[in-house]
Amino acid sequence: MKNSFLLTLTALFMTACGGGYNPDKEALQQAQKIGDQAYFEISPGVGLMADTVASVSSGANFEVSFTLEDGGRLSVSTFADTQLKSGIDFVFSRRGTKLFVFSSAQGQTQEWTSLFNSIDATGALTFTIDVHNNEHPSHILLWEGSKNASMDHRNTLYNSAEDSLDLNYDNSPGNGFGRNWGFKLEKAQLLKAVLSAPQESH
Repeated sequence: MKNSFLLTLTALFMTACGGGYNPDKEALQQAQKIGDQAYFEISPGVGLMADTVASVSSGANFEVSFTLEDGGRLSVSTFADTQLKSGIDFVFSRRGTKLFVFSSAQGQTQEWTSLFNSIDATGALTFTIDVHNNEHPSHILLWEGSKNASMDHRNTLYNSAEDSLDLNYDNSPGNGFGRNWGFKLEKAQLLKAVLSAPQESH
């Protein structure tokens, strides 16, 4: 049943125009919502967003707001397939007041936690993430807060072009190989999930 559902979604996404919202009204009626954004629940706690990035070789911005219970975890998958695999993942987890942050792609996992030490994980959290998947490896920029015009490469929490060496990595974890994105929740609540054009254009 699950495989049939994913195959149906794959077919629908392949016919979507311009990489934006899927125009199939019947399919969207089956979707659930986070704010104004539609998603499909593919298993408990796992959601596949209804909109897709323009192409695998492109850039996109992902803004997420969420809360974590103690021991909770949110995973955001970008540039992934319809099963949220083969993409670039961002994982936020909480222990007490501390936020732990990891990213993975192409079998490599990196820990970025030390860059987030000033953040209290007990309240609502908002992060804005640029993924430039048209670069190899992908160029990733991450800001705290909602997307706004003041955000640039000089005020990021993480910038793979500048922070990777300080974290003992050569660059970002790698690239994604799909057009989909979504999330996995464990003792967490997703309040907002928005896809848009990259904040930094290059």
